[in-house]
Amino acid sequence: MTVKVSCIGLKGLEGYRVQAEVQISPGMNSMVIVGLPDASVKESKERVLSAIRSLNCGGANQKIVVNLSPSEQKKNGPFFDLAIAIGILKEMGHINGEIPSDSLFLKYRCLV
Repeated sequence: MTVKVSCIGLKGLEGYRVQAEVQISPGMNSMVIVGLPDASVKESKERVLSAIRSLNCGGANQKIVVNLSPSEQKKNGPFFDLAIAIGILKEMGHINGEIPSDSLFLKYRCLV
């Protein structure tokens, strides 16, 4: 089964909807992010997996594939981390409730 979680990407000052689709299957421990991610998005796999491991929710021998769509739009920044983490936790069975299709998840950090 594929879990779909909506989030927001930024192109300049304008936002656009991104769908993070997460699928977990048996295999070697790995995580792949596809859908035109730049280096900062590819680094999110380390941030997300570290956070999931710190919650003792990580599973062994799992291959995680994350597709960020629309695939033709370049993705940049750490904005997708929360949606990816929620998708992984839902796919692993740690989140039981439904994720509303009209909800968006955004990681935001304010530097003061």
